[in-house]
Parts: sequence; C-alpha cells; structure tokens
Amino acid sequence: MWVKWMHEYYIKSKDFWSMDVPTGLTWSMRKIWHQRNIFAQAGGVQSFVHGGKFRICKAYQFLKPKATSVHWKRIICNTRASPKSAFIVWLALQNRLATKDRLLSWNLNIDGQCVLCQKSPETLHHLFFQCEYSAAIWSKVMQFSGDQRWNQNWPELIEWMAKKSRSTNDTDSYRNILFVESIYAIWIQRNFKVFSNKLDSCSNVVNRILFRAACRQDRY
Repeated sequence: MWVKWMHEYYIKSKDFWSMDVPTGLTWSMRKIWHQRNIFAQAGGVQSFVHGGKFRICKAYQFLKPKATSVHWKRIICNTRASPKSAFIVWLALQNRLATKDRLLSWNLNIDGQCVLCQKSPETLHHLFFQCEYSAAIWSKVMQFSGDQRWNQNWPELIEWMAKKSRSTNDTDSYRNILFVESIYAIWIQRNFKVFSNKLDSCSNVVNRILFRAACRQDRY
C-alpha cells in the first residue's frame, strides 16, 4: 500500500533511479531517495539481482560496514557460554566496561578504588586479575581447566585464549566457557558490591561458574 502511494503521488511515471528528488518530502523519504547514490556505487540495483530476484543478502553484504578483523573474535564467535556472558566479555575485550578508571576519565566524582579489595585503583586488568578476590576465583577455576596459564596478564591471556578458541576440541571449548563465565561472574560481583554493598564468597561464585559451564557444555 505504501509503495503504491509513493508511485501515485511522487514517482508517477518517472524512473525512480534517475528522477530528481521531489519537493515536499519528509525527512525519512529524502533519506530513501538519497540511498540511490549508495546503490549506484555498486553498479546499480541490478548488481543485487540474481535469477530475476532481488537478493537482500547481497545488498546487506554491500551496505554493512567493513570493519577490521580482530584476533580475539573466536573467543566470542565460537563460545558456548551464555549470550549475556559473551556480551560482557565482548565489552571487556574492547575496554568498554564501565570500570572506575574509565568513569574517572569522564570526570565523574567517584572513589576510584577497587570495590572488591579496596587496595588498588580499579582498572580492567586489576579487576579481573590483580584483585585478591578475583585471583582467588581464578585459582580455583584453573584447577578445573587443567591449565595454569590463566594467571597471565590480560593481553597475554587473550592471545592464548584466542588461539585455543579456534579449536573444536572439547577441552578447549570447556576452557573457553570457563573463561567467559568467569569474567561475567566477576563483573556481576563487582556490580553487586557497587550497587548493593554485598559480596558473595569466592567458593559460591566458583561453584556457579562451574555449574553454568557444565550446563552450557552439555547442551552441545
């Protein structure tokens, strides 16, 4: 109905791809007309036609931004961890979590100390690896991962985990889940402490991590 209305009042008998932009268009309609330039860069709309049908997938591939590939993408793309856990790790990998050092860089008037240990400024690396609370969680998780390299610094661990995440081996897949769920669990505890001033014991957190990892592994 909308397409027929556009033809009746604006396009009429003209060629949409070559006609001038009509006057009196709304903002959204003008945006539609200006998209013609994008399709022209691809050689016209016929570039997206195959077998007499317009292929949305071809148009999507052309229109989507061409981003640079990152070496850690398999940590997220290949994980069997829960989507919400993977999302938090995706933010962490891009240093987009609202840790206190970032909040301070936005000129917010807050206490910059780590809420989990109150001994050092809260940065991404400190929160997940140098903090005593987080270190205790990683120590117990490492016992179940079968690998002791999880006490590396953040860049080295991401590099190692990215290589492991390319594997389809069940052991490597399980390590990936443990890593993702551990990051998520520590972040949740951090927020729990910030907003509720409560903190669960490390053993309880580890038990939940192991339970979530086992459930996610068994689903595949």
